Amino acid sequence: MRRSLFPALRKFRTYLNTAGLGLMPASALQRTNELLTDVIGFEGEVNSVDYMNPTFLEPTLREAAKLMRVSVENVSLSIQTTEGLRRLLFSMEPRKGQNVVSLDTEFPTTPALLKSYSERFGLELRVVKNENGLHPLETIERAIDDNTLALVLSSVNWVTGERINLRELSKVAHEHGAWLIIDAVQHLGSLRLYPEREGVDALAAGGEKWLLSPDTGAGLIYASDEFLEEAKPITGLLSMEPPTGDWGSWWGLPDKDPWGELKISRGTRKLDFGGGPPYIIAAAFRASLELINEIGIEEIERHNLKLAERVMEEALSAGLGVFGGNSAIVTVKTGMGYEAEEEVYRRLSERGIAVSHRGVLGHHGIRVSPHLYNTMEDVELFLEELFGTMGG
Repeated sequence: MRRSLFPALRKFRTYLNTAGLGLMPASALQRTNELLTDVIGFEGEVNSVDYMNPTFLEPTLREAAKLMRVSVENVSLSIQTTEGLRRLLFSMEPRKGQNVVSLDTEFPTTPALLKSYSERFGLELRVVKNENGLHPLETIERAIDDNTLALVLSSVNWVTGERINLRELSKVAHEHGAWLIIDAVQHLGSLRLYPEREGVDALAAGGEKWLLSPDTGAGLIYASDEFLEEAKPITGLLSMEPPTGDWGSWWGLPDKDPWGELKISRGTRKLDFGGGPPYIIAAAFRASLELINEIGIEEIERHNLKLAERVMEEALSAGLGVFGGNSAIVTVKTGMGYEAEEEVYRRLSERGIAVSHRGVLGHHGIRVSPHLYNTMEDVELFLEELFGTMGG
């Protein structure tokens, strides 16, 4: 799909490592140049959010809302995943003694955030242990009670590709009055994720992987109406409604009181940066989101799952183990020790096969993650090289 938009593909014989880093479409250059041309030429009052927001920020947010099938008022820009999760967590007012639930195989971002968050607010941190690398719903459910503030976990795991049943988990969480907050960095852009349908209260996703905006700092947050109603963030000036309908006409008013009452913005703007948004991030990100929406996330999901299924089938036929099955991440368990498996990974890299070697809590393997720019020929080449390398 649109391989010509990804010149970086020429550097590899096959690139199957989007779970590590997605490739950026060339169309991002055009969108970024549009912004820089405006700024350098001082077009359209570029010093004013009244111009920059509708010109460069809001089109990106509309594309994000379209991808998730939610209102644009429920979406905002973040700086990758960590800043988005931090913003969501610190907008809540936990009571001392409440608990937060997560999973033991999470990407280290979540443990780092939740350990410091729990310590600061005197919360109990409950970490659900895996069963052979996976987390059945009933094991997560046992960790939740009426004193649970939130479940904070990945909807697709970074090593195993485990895809959580969000709809069922949200029912359990909401029965106990808990929020369901999702790290969607390995999900959004690869597979359908409609948070309102799934009962997700809030999510954050960096743009560097399946959303095809690496090395820009791009990311998204979503927050439901219910979450936003309860949220009490620390605000900045631009988290407020412009008192006169726009900011430009307000600055010159002689009788304004800087400490006067300002009305907090509706929607996710109340969680926003509070100052000028990172417009250059928004400009580059817009191109990637436009491409995903143009192709259609349903078509992308069918494509990605078909390629992932082929990897699984052939690995199993060869007597190897696998993690995966319902996401675009498949980790091939070679059965080798870690050092021998690392040598297989090194040889694949030398031969122009871009995959990852990943492990967590004793589980490890060669991780394969096809996306919209991959073909079945890419997968077949990887399999041929994998089996040849292991055999050699």
